[in-house]
Amino acid sequence: MSDDEATGLARNLTQYGDAGFALYLRRSFARSMGYSSALLARPTVGIANAASDLNNCHRHFPELIDAVKRGVLAAGGLPLAFPTISLGEVFLTSDQPDVSAI
Repeated sequence: MSDDEATGLARNLTQYGDAGFALYLRRSFARSMGYSSALLARPTVGIANAASDLNNCHRHFPELIDAVKRGVLAAGGLPLAFPTISLGEVFLTSDQPDVSAI
């Protein structure tokens, strides 16, 4: 099976010289995180999460991501959220006021 035909965890495997071994490693790591074989057989859908304590504009993202995850599961996919930086955090500098006492 070529990588173009592969789906889910079988896509873009690290090349150890044995695709079966690479898939075994990927599945074993995912299973150790609590994902079942049935979930791992589904297509994986990545969800970017820019929620942060530093960006008040994204305070609603956790609820939004939960809703998106439910939709992906209902459509037959495996939703996996991953962190990313928000645009507001890119421009933060070290001379920001200390708010730890607030």
